[in-house]
Amino acid sequence: MKTKDKYKKSLCRTVPDETPTAFLDSGAHLQADTVDRRRFLQSAVGASLALTGMSRAQTKRPASPNALIRVGLIGSAGHREVLLSSIPNLPGVQWTAYAKGEPGENCAWVQKQFPGSSRTRVYENYHHMLEKEPLDVVGVCLPFYQNAEAAIQAARKGIHVLSEKPAAINLPDLARLEQEIHQSGVCYSIMLNMRALPIFQAARKAVQEGAIGEPILLSSQKSYQFGAERPWYYKERKTYGGTIPWVGIHALDYMRWVSGQEYSQVAAFEGNKAHPQTPGCEDHAGLLFRLANGGTATCHLDFLRPESAHTHGDDRLRIAGSEGVLEAEDLNNRVKLISAKGRSGELPLGAPVDFFGAFIAALRGEGEPLVSTEDAFAITRICLRARDAADTGTWVKL
Repeated sequence: MKTKDKYKKSLCRTVPDETPTAFLDSGAHLQADTVDRRRFLQSAVGASLALTGMSRAQTKRPASPNALIRVGLIGSAGHREVLLSSIPNLPGVQWTAYAKGEPGENCAWVQKQFPGSSRTRVYENYHHMLEKEPLDVVGVCLPFYQNAEAAIQAARKGIHVLSEKPAAINLPDLARLEQEIHQSGVCYSIMLNMRALPIFQAARKAVQEGAIGEPILLSSQKSYQFGAERPWYYKERKTYGGTIPWVGIHALDYMRWVSGQEYSQVAAFEGNKAHPQTPGCEDHAGLLFRLANGGTATCHLDFLRPESAHTHGDDRLRIAGSEGVLEAEDLNNRVKLISAKGRSGELPLGAPVDFFGAFIAALRGEGEPLVSTEDAFAITRICLRARDAADTGTWVKL
């Protein structure tokens, strides 16, 4: 039996089809270009909406393969490399500007990042960057509690957003962000880049092809080294958000994405036993889910991996189905399958998928992002409610 893929594709407002322009270094010329470009887009889109009553997402045409896509980066916390390691390999994509994540940040690294980044303009804050730069895409990598607001401000400018996860660290901010993204019509996604790993790509394909029948029991692991120290915003829940939304989100996402199953209820425990210097950061958590199909899922995550370990993390996934079992291990880069249908052994792995490249391709009308707008909000909401379950010691419906 093949598992139905429940993840619907979202409409993304695509960047306008335009001829690449020369890189502007003059602030006066840049500001004039920004104003002219925005006036044109506002008048063109406004007239189209008035005549047709359609949303901006429906009126935008995909950018041509030769259209220049200007990228801005806000902050450098988390996984900035998701964007920066990809940009040099993407034709027609330019790292135009960087906004400091914190006052006084040393930005010498920007000009040294890769050939061409020496022309990347640096701003003291993202408000100035969004106002002055004619950007098409921004990456948001601020301290976690600030990411939702930065994404909202970018969306209000009509700029597509790839944000660090979680999308927000509380449900009110998530609801506000979701409303702004849908009203703006921009494409929004979060950096759940473990979907791009060959092991999870291969595992998902096997499940979709029916290799293990119906997924019934899911289990996952995320184990990380804590390191010598963590940034200041890990010290309080109000700035950190919790280890379930920050670390657990990867495991909860790849369980859901690979299996095609939805969660219906969650209970959880969490705590900090070994890192009193960061009381707002839980160093361990265990979660138990009821699946919508009647199955069960478990997840355990920790910041307890010894510094002597030769890798930072140890990520695993196991799915037991009605006709087989598969196990994916990031540490050994392999997926093992035992199937009642006679197919067993290690699955062949493909090449890693370029996560940001897929996001850019979606803006050009050449595919879909690995994480849709709907999935970004759904998995964040699941994590925040799972955190609530741990905080209250109760079962929470999803």
